[in-house]
Amino acid sequence: MKRSNLAAILVAALVMSLAGGSALAASGAGAINLTFPIGARYNALGEAGTALSQDVTSVWWNPGGLAFLPQRPKQNDVQMMQSKLAAGLADDIYLWWGGYAMPMGNHGALGFGLNYLNMGEQQGTDENQQDTGVFRSYMFAFSATYGVRVSRTLGIGLGVKYFRDKLADDSVLQDSGGGGSGDSFGVDLGVMYKAPALRSNFGLAMANLGPDIKHVDADQSDPMPRKATVGWAFSAYQSEFMGLLVVADYLVPLYKWKDNDYGFGLEFDQTEYGVGLEWNYLRSLFVRLGYKSADYGEINDTTFGFGVDMNEWVGTAITFDFASVPQAEGLPRVNRLSLGYRF
Repeated sequence: MKRSNLAAILVAALVMSLAGGSALAASGAGAINLTFPIGARYNALGEAGTALSQDVTSVWWNPGGLAFLPQRPKQNDVQMMQSKLAAGLADDIYLWWGGYAMPMGNHGALGFGLNYLNMGEQQGTDENQQDTGVFRSYMFAFSATYGVRVSRTLGIGLGVKYFRDKLADDSVLQDSGGGGSGDSFGVDLGVMYKAPALRSNFGLAMANLGPDIKHVDADQSDPMPRKATVGWAFSAYQSEFMGLLVVADYLVPLYKWKDNDYGFGLEFDQTEYGVGLEWNYLRSLFVRLGYKSADYGEINDTTFGFGVDMNEWVGTAITFDFASVPQAEGLPRVNRLSLGYRF
């Protein structure tokens, strides 16, 4: 396969990032599997969770939130999420995420996450447009995160991850010098502060701080999808039976290169924001509504979903969450499903 075929694969990956509604990936960042928000709950809330997530999904949203996991009645948390990314276009393109978090004493927690993006089957061709065989493309990232509570209201966290993709077999690309696979690593940092007097949480997170992903050569490398996000969560109403939460996130990409692999600059022309409302009955039935705006993908649309926590009804903390989120303009919406278990 010629180098142009590799370029075609990269373009296909870019199209898929748009199909998932990610403005970050649309701007040229690699590791697009790391740009799709995790957890159907937060997807339904305008893709906002930086100041709200305090379970295993904190390994994606904010490592500082993981520090508050030991305060929960059931301290071990397992979750998984599945989402098709090109609904109506290709049935074999989908995202899987799974994670597990456990307490480390009374003031800290350790979490792990595995993110896998299946990009389906690709048909290779040579310079004469002759078929050279079918191959599969994928991306995955494994992360480990530790959060610790330094005071009653302040949690900080640190996460590390390893990323690898396989766009094509190097043997298929042998006449272009290889480049079908690439890898990198990233570092995540996060802080969550609880202000009980204001009935609010505040979060700040930086994610995917790492070197570029090289495939063919350094000049054709892709940056990790680095970002900084600030978030706010507010308990607007809480009674014995019902509650109402308000959340908001504001995201700024950090992947504008300077003079080396680790230099970055803010890109305020490609920011994103999301807001959401969550109503609950007995903390068991949840209805969620949000709004997502990402100008680069021309995304300005609502998100919505619902959730069920079975702990109140059967004594077993099994959760199910559903979210419907917009994609880039002109593409159909996608559904995301999450399943969780606390013990």
